[in-house]
Amino acid sequence: MGLRIEASGRYALLEDAHRHRFLVLDDEHWYVWIEGQKSPLLVRTGPGHEKLRTVRRGRFYLVDFRHDPNFRDQPHLFLQSGERYQEFLLPNGMPDARDPQKRFVVTRKYIAKDELERYLVANATGARAEKPRRSGRRPAARARAV
Repeated sequence: MGLRIEASGRYALLEDAHRHRFLVLDDEHWYVWIEGQKSPLLVRTGPGHEKLRTVRRGRFYLVDFRHDPNFRDQPHLFLQSGERYQEFLLPNGMPDARDPQKRFVVTRKYIAKDELERYLVANATGARAEKPRRSGRRPAARARAV
């Protein structure tokens, strides 16, 4: 089982007067979030956009999973929303200088903040961790003592 935390830090999801969304990682890496016909795109851009309002802020993790039983073998972006993280799939990774726009998948999966952070730390150090629970799924029924 393997996971590599490619990046982590703070993010901001911003919006301009034209309702264009911008994802900013660590106040340094800027991306425009474009709704494509088939799936959304992230496109590299730079700072200096007109009047932006903050939609959401929090922590982020960019993680590449390989042979992990709980996650698909591809890069994932986790964006904190309150006390949980939303999972985004990045089949071709993040946009870079060579390919400035990449498709991504917005999932409906949320993982509790403490569970994801514990899982990433434990598996990055090689220790065993519990599988993170995702909201929206019913927990297994527990047997009751009679």
